[in-house]
Amino acid sequence: MIPPCDPTILESNPQFKKLYQQLTTTVLNLDGSTRANDAQPARQEVLEDLKNCRIRHAKRQIEKQTLRRLAFDPESGLANEYRDIVAIIVLYLETPRGQVGKDTDDPGNGIESSEVSSLLAPDIEAFYTNIPVFIPSFSNALASAVDDLRAITDTDPSTAESKDLPRTPRVRTWQATTRPTQPALLNPRLGERLRQLRQAQLSELPTARKQMAATAAEVLAMRAQVLERTVVLLERAKHGALSRAMKSKAEHLATVAQGIEGKLNVMKLDIGSTIYTPETISALVRYNQHLQAVREQFEERRELATEELNGESGSGLLGDIAQQYASVIKEIVAVEMEMKSLEKIKMADDSLSIYDEIEIEDMTFDPNLQIYHYPCPCGDRFEICIDDLRDGEEIAVCPSCSLMIRVIFDEADLPKA
Repeated sequence: MIPPCDPTILESNPQFKKLYQQLTTTVLNLDGSTRANDAQPARQEVLEDLKNCRIRHAKRQIEKQTLRRLAFDPESGLANEYRDIVAIIVLYLETPRGQVGKDTDDPGNGIESSEVSSLLAPDIEAFYTNIPVFIPSFSNALASAVDDLRAITDTDPSTAESKDLPRTPRVRTWQATTRPTQPALLNPRLGERLRQLRQAQLSELPTARKQMAATAAEVLAMRAQVLERTVVLLERAKHGALSRAMKSKAEHLATVAQGIEGKLNVMKLDIGSTIYTPETISALVRYNQHLQAVREQFEERRELATEELNGESGSGLLGDIAQQYASVIKEIVAVEMEMKSLEKIKMADDSLSIYDEIEIEDMTFDPNLQIYHYPCPCGDRFEICIDDLRDGEEIAVCPSCSLMIRVIFDEADLPKA
């Protein structure tokens, strides 16, 4: 079908208007088919067959609609005992042949068309049997539809008198329904009305479409603005307020921390000024000078004693005393080490608990006293003699408390005797 063209476009384009008129009046029909082959007999036969097919299809649709009206319209005049039969036939006719017997909820649970025919056979037989009963109501429905169409298309008041005439139902037999009937002729003014409607469609619809498109664009733009504004409000109401609150809280906490730090500095200075008064500072300076003087005196005395010992250690009474003193010191150290080892053995025999196990690399070796020591939690230190380690002893004891540690070592790690 040739689409209609806006008259404003035709008026603004004369060449296109001439071409459009030539196409619509000379070259092509209204349905878009060419007129070049209209005179050919074969084409005329095909067009006639197509027209007949369309007429038959339209008749079938009118018959189906009329039957549906008889079945479901309470004012159709059909008896109630026949409505179910007509309704079944209408549903059967309106159902596509490929869908007959299929279950829409469960497609796999279908019924064969032969079974459907066998199930509907009594209803179809009853419909054919009661056709003479259906004919009056069917004819009245068709006549009412034709009268309504004539009333719509007829504007001549002379024809209005025919509407008031009583209509008598036409009773037909089954043989009468098989005879072809002439289609009802409509008023010739219908063509004029159609042309007027077509003209209104060509002139008013494009303008209305433009207005509707402009209105739709404005609505969409307004909707976009509303959505944008809504997003901004949500951002300010929810996320913006939360972030600003968290930032303000963090700044407040930072300010409080700075205030506390300043307060602590002030308290430190106050305490220092209270403790370190000028009298206290001068007394500490004098005491420091006194300690330095005493230290210098002791250093001088130590140097003198060292010189005397170095000069007289080889001969004389003082040398003998020094040698005896050294041997006594060694014996005292040996006895103390033996006592400590005995105490360790006793404590080990009493099944005292071991505080920890320490690698010998983590302990400190004193070459003067020939002992290994390690810090104790009480403030003193664990001690063990190297000779005890060589003898296989591995328990180091703190002299101030009862704690003990186990020394983990190899004899190759110990210094040579």
